[in-house]
Amino acid sequence: MRKFFLYKAGFLPLLLMAMFLFYLPPVSGKTGGGIQLQQGQAISISGKITDAVSGNLLDGATIAIRGGKTTLSNASGLYSITVPGTDAVLVFSYIGYTTQVIPVGVRTTIDVQLTPTTSDLGQVIVMGYGSQSKKDVTGAVKSIKSEAFNRGIINAPEQLLQGKVAGVNVTSASGEPGGALGITIRGPGSLRAQSTPLFVIDGVALDNNSTGGGNPLNFLNPQDIESIDVLKDASATAIYGSRGSNGVVLVTTRKGKAGVSVLTLTTSLGVSTLARALPVFSAAEFKRQVTAIGGTVDDKGADTDWQREITRTALTQNYNLAVSGGAEKLTYYASFGLQKQEGIIKKNDFNRYTGRFNVSQKFLQDKLTIEANLTATGTVNTRPPISAAIGDALANNPTYPVYDANGAPARYQDINNPLQYFELEKDVTKINRILGNLTASVKLAKGLVYKLNFGIDNSNGTRDYQQMP
Repeated sequence: MRKFFLYKAGFLPLLLMAMFLFYLPPVSGKTGGGIQLQQGQAISISGKITDAVSGNLLDGATIAIRGGKTTLSNASGLYSITVPGTDAVLVFSYIGYTTQVIPVGVRTTIDVQLTPTTSDLGQVIVMGYGSQSKKDVTGAVKSIKSEAFNRGIINAPEQLLQGKVAGVNVTSASGEPGGALGITIRGPGSLRAQSTPLFVIDGVALDNNSTGGGNPLNFLNPQDIESIDVLKDASATAIYGSRGSNGVVLVTTRKGKAGVSVLTLTTSLGVSTLARALPVFSAAEFKRQVTAIGGTVDDKGADTDWQREITRTALTQNYNLAVSGGAEKLTYYASFGLQKQEGIIKKNDFNRYTGRFNVSQKFLQDKLTIEANLTATGTVNTRPPISAAIGDALANNPTYPVYDANGAPARYQDINNPLQYFELEKDVTKINRILGNLTASVKLAKGLVYKLNFGIDNSNGTRDYQQMP
């Protein structure tokens, strides 16, 4: 009897424990929020992606389901993606950072800290044929992102990369508003032909000639540019044929990003003055020098600085309004820009009005992407006879007054009053330009994408030139 009760005493707890385990519900699929997951049940994962060193939020980081769809983090570093089950694996990547691979398991919130890489040679460079690793094209291609652009008052897109790229020279023969900027890549390619490179805006190659003269990129708002890639060697420019013989400049404009809609307003004000006037005689010095060489002074009694009379303190105003945003499949970007630039020569002005819109939509589980870009620009350039005005200002007798008794520009038989040019001559050039393209990209297989690009570049200009008697 004693042995029997010991057996019962040892067997009963084991029996109760086995019954408890048998009826205990499974806990392997339970989330932190108390949601019970079944095998194969879809899970919504969300979280935040930051820089492991600085703690900064990473906008535009890629979150991909291994072997499935992808999404991007928004401007706040937040993301959300639906995975097919607990056995899914997420891949987190960002240019310049080490990729992380994380199994989902039973979690619904996954925050990731990406570590910057010690070398950026793995960055992707946009090429004519597609894209290549940066380490493969270091000498042939240079890529400048918006963070590295020149700062300050930027009036032309070429000024963004001035002094930034080895072998690329950006020069200005004139400080005139709207004037052409010379850009050469590794020196002139021909003694007789022009050395201007080929400009490609969002996949649309531009004609090197400019309607109405001036800078061919005047229609583009520098605030809308995201990056500039310069193709230098023949291997990089081969797809463009003879048009790329002087090099190719690829301009990529800003695009919308998935996330919260962002409204941005930027303004700037610049002041320009004559840095150093040419040394000329004052009225007293002029009379002394004329007398010293035995001449007779035609003295009208004034002391006029003709250079100061034809110049002014000029203002440059820039106003830009942009809105961007979108969802996982649809992104958009729209902007409006206004630039009013005055030249230091009176009556010399350049005004630019730009409007831009682009949209991107993904279909068929991200296998088909359709993008549309449209830019509309109007420029108005007012030019006085600069050469004649400057020449007369340097040569005129400083004893002649500028204005007559009625306050109007004085008229003389012996000299030309340069202020009269501003009243009697008119030269206004107006240019309207529309640049747009529609692109369809289809992923045929892994690493193989077929891209169809239809573009239009239409510009028209009118020049109103008048000479009054």
